[in-house]
Amino acid sequence: MVNPLLLLLLSSTVGLQDPTKPLTSAVVQAESSAPEAATPVALHLQAIFSGGQTRAIIDGKTYQIGDHVQNYRLVRIQPSQVVLQGAGKPLVLTLFPSL
Repeated sequence: MVNPLLLLLLSSTVGLQDPTKPLTSAVVQAESSAPEAATPVALHLQAIFSGGQTRAIIDGKTYQIGDHVQNYRLVRIQPSQVVLQGAGKPLVLTLFPSL
């Protein structure tokens, strides 16, 4: 026989969020003004590390200033956001876009 309390506990944990992830998704859609780019590029800023060398984690990869992220170059890392420069306007990715 299955314990009803166990079933209740398991069914209520389905909607819980991973406690190590930000409360909201940090998704920014980048639109290119170039006609050859048909689909927008989604980049996710996941973490920023400051110390000896400031680094940012974007889509699971570590970057520092000057590195290329898809069609952009990382030009600035601040405490809660990074700035990428591409063909058009600068693209700003934030850790917590809206709380």
